[in-house]
Amino acid sequence: MDENSMLWYSGLVRSSLTPPNIAFPIVWSFLYALMGYSAFRVARKAEFRAIVPYLVQLLLNLAWSWVFFHYRQPSCALAVLFLLICSLLWTAAEFTRHDRPAAALLIPYVLWGFFAFWLNLYVVIHN
Repeated sequence: MDENSMLWYSGLVRSSLTPPNIAFPIVWSFLYALMGYSAFRVARKAEFRAIVPYLVQLLLNLAWSWVFFHYRQPSCALAVLFLLICSLLWTAAEFTRHDRPAAALLIPYVLWGFFAFWLNLYVVIHN
C-alpha cells in the first residue's frame, strides 16, 4: 500500500473493532502460511481441479486490495469480498473431499474473511 492509500485509509471512519495497522501483516503472514500448507496438502493428493477454487480465492484476495486501496472503491470492494468469501467456502468444501485437516486449516481465513466483510461494510455505511 502506497503513502497516498495510507493517507486515504487513515481518513476513513472505521469500526472500533478495526485492528491496529501493525496487526495486519502479522495476521496475514499467519493466514498465508496456513493457506499455503493447506494447498500443499491437497495438491499432492488431488487433481489440479481441486486447487482451482483456491486459485480463484487468491485472485479475489488480490483484487480486493486493488479495488479497496488503489481504486478507493469500498462498495465495489465489498462485492469482491462477498465473492472471496464464497470462493473460500468453495475451497474449503473442495479441500474437505481430499484432505479434511487441510480444509480445517482454512477456518481462520474464513473467519477473517467474515470479519473483513464487517469492517468493509462499516466503511461503506459510514463514509
